[in-house]
Amino acid sequence: MIRPIKQVNNIYGYIRVSTKEQVRSGVSLEQQKDLINEFVKNKYNRPVDDFFIDDGVSGTVPILERPASRDLTDNIDRCDVVVSTRLDRLSRSSNDLLNIIPVLEEIGITLFFCEQFGDVPIVYPKAENKKGLRAGFDMNEMANKIMLMVLSAVAEIEHATIKSRFGDGKVDWASRGYSIGGSAPYGYEKVAEKHGNKTRTRLVEIPEEQAVLKTIYRLRGRGLGPKRIANQVNSLHEGAEFSYSKVRRILDRKFQGVQTAA
Repeated sequence: MIRPIKQVNNIYGYIRVSTKEQVRSGVSLEQQKDLINEFVKNKYNRPVDDFFIDDGVSGTVPILERPASRDLTDNIDRCDVVVSTRLDRLSRSSNDLLNIIPVLEEIGITLFFCEQFGDVPIVYPKAENKKGLRAGFDMNEMANKIMLMVLSAVAEIEHATIKSRFGDGKVDWASRGYSIGGSAPYGYEKVAEKHGNKTRTRLVEIPEEQAVLKTIYRLRGRGLGPKRIANQVNSLHEGAEFSYSKVRRILDRKFQGVQTAA
């Protein structure tokens, strides 16, 4: 069983986005901040004390070599809580993650990845005054380390795949509102355009569906979860039939043409 947190001093949020990721849904600075604020409010009923933000910094840069994450490690102290949204926001390197975890444990930090693991801490303060065999084995700690190793390795593979897939300029096309494959996302329809000898498929906005998207993003900006957003969208837009999962897919999808303003 996860040990209860008896004392909480400062609560910090860590946010990171790289330049290319700014065209993707679900990883913008504002969305990460909203998720962290909502999580901390629900769990601790208090605001985040401070945010550390690496804007336009790759997750492959070591944690101690980025401006904001280095500032974070310089400021944290025992019984502080650190919240990020996902593993790959803190680092895209499994070695980097596994090196920093023991340091956070020794300091006495509780670390959450709120979007990925909810209110289950991935790091929590080591128990004091344990000796002998009890000091050498902790099932929770072992399970966390195994999970981190697997998931961070998967994140590295995913990042390498995305980098390879979009290395030929597809991210640039996506940021300008063109399709990069698959069906058209909600709010858009596909229209073929000629570019020299190549045909590109532009994602053209559907006004009625864009109005629904604006409502979804606006409600998300107010801190509402997918279930409440779905209920309000169905109430505000005639004929709308949105479920929790449909709203969640819209909020989570990676590419959706030019981002609709909230």
